[in-house]
Amino acid sequence: MTAQTRKQSAGVIEELSVNLDHYFQLVENSFDYIANNNVVQEELESDEPYRSDGTERYSYYSRAGQIRRLLLQGYTSVYMKDIQLYGYNGANHLLSNERQKKENIEETVCSMAEEANGSCVYYYDREEDKDVIYIAKQIKDALTMEPLGILRASIKVDYLEKMAASARESLAAQIFLLDEEKQVIFNNGKDFSDLWGEKLTDINGSFKEKADGKTYNCVYQKSVDTGFILVGMIPMSVLEKTAGELKKIASVLIVVSIVLCIILTKVLARGIAGPIEQTSKAMKRFAGGDFTVRLPEGRTDEIGSMNSVFNHTIEEIERLLKQLVEMETTNKDIEFQALQAQINPHFLYNVLDTINWMARKKGEEKICHMVTAISSLMRASISNKKSMVTVREEIKYIQDYLYIQETRYGDRFTSYIEVDEILYDLQIPKMTIQTLVENSVVHGVENATWDCFLLVTGVKRGNMAVFTIEDNGVGMTEEKLTNLFENTEERKTGAGETHTRLGIYAVKKRMDYVYHKSAEINIESEEGKGTKVVLRIPFEEIRRTVADGTSGNDIR
Repeated sequence: MTAQTRKQSAGVIEELSVNLDHYFQLVENSFDYIANNNVVQEELESDEPYRSDGTERYSYYSRAGQIRRLLLQGYTSVYMKDIQLYGYNGANHLLSNERQKKENIEETVCSMAEEANGSCVYYYDREEDKDVIYIAKQIKDALTMEPLGILRASIKVDYLEKMAASARESLAAQIFLLDEEKQVIFNNGKDFSDLWGEKLTDINGSFKEKADGKTYNCVYQKSVDTGFILVGMIPMSVLEKTAGELKKIASVLIVVSIVLCIILTKVLARGIAGPIEQTSKAMKRFAGGDFTVRLPEGRTDEIGSMNSVFNHTIEEIERLLKQLVEMETTNKDIEFQALQAQINPHFLYNVLDTINWMARKKGEEKICHMVTAISSLMRASISNKKSMVTVREEIKYIQDYLYIQETRYGDRFTSYIEVDEILYDLQIPKMTIQTLVENSVVHGVENATWDCFLLVTGVKRGNMAVFTIEDNGVGMTEEKLTNLFENTEERKTGAGETHTRLGIYAVKKRMDYVYHKSAEINIESEEGKGTKVVLRIPFEEIRRTVADGTSGNDIR
């Protein structure tokens, strides 16, 4: 039993290692996408490259603006501190979370990337910058394979450490992550690497080690992709205790099963013969044409189920005999619904994927981004797997929607999202803020004849999370403002109006249900000047994944 428990604990460490590899693979895929982008290739080959320090405002259609949006797709301040594109022609594009630059380390990373000849490299320096892991890749010309520049980013170590939190808690273990030089990247206690550093010779394995008067089962897994080594030190006392509890539970279950088998055998022997005879007589009467016969359904065993099926069958036959004419119409309806059901969301996803592939083949990056955003919104709105999402996920829905609208309106419409990281893991009803944003665009911006902006903010005030959606659109009259909280499902949509108008009313009803009327929605609007919607939701401190430092992002 102890050996089985040790095997299961090793499986937890292996699964955590796979999750870390998956995360780094996603980062590398993002790097490949940026490096091979036509706009990036053009910028790095240009005689007039753009030099940036990460603070400028760009024209939407400029090459620098397009590159900034590409970098934003691969960058989020939750995981990274910065991302930078260098060009051997002097190009420099930077997105930074206000971190102090380590030029000596960045030069080392760039040199490593050049030696790697196009492969991603990882570098960690515990002495100079222990808060981040650097990743870099050399960019080459897509046709000639001539080196053009370097794409570099820094990944937060504390985010990787939080990924190990669940494994640490479930095993009561100490988790370590080492680089290729067996230098400790993170741990949650003392550094024991000097005790077992020489034993980490294979891709994976386990061994016992004594430290601080305790015996540990040490399990390690080395990543083939990154070279990082994940080590878990699980106390043997925890494994033995778990194995002992499993033995006790198994013994109790065996005894209970034996007792139940004896009791059930006696009950079945007495209770089956009589009901079977009663059922046999009822079936004979039914076979003779008596449709009034019924069997008792009080039993909860197989006989009771059989009696229920028997009674239900007779009732169905009687109903069908009375409704033969209606049945034909019903069959036609069912056939029509079946044909409609064939066009399911998966078909639509496949169509969008095909369009995305065709656009990418033609080099139409804007169309690719648009289709990706639409597909993401469809999955979010159609999927019923969960009704609550994190604020981080909700922001992703909003970004996809606003990207579509900004593309649609061009320079006429600009949007900003500024949400404190402390709110990112707060659970809220899905598509809540997104619905309010959509209302602002459809009812405020769509009919405006001037350039509009939309600002989405989120802050924590006391024990409330406060989200604000503000626009400078057409606004509304006091009468319309009052009607927003009426049941929009009962109102008919006006001619030419395509929006579903579930809107404010639906959001308020969901807030009342989920938060027992402790959430609030307030709206201020002036006709011709814009609308401001303030949503206040009770804040629950859950699994904060926010590092100390900058509390917000300006995500375009």
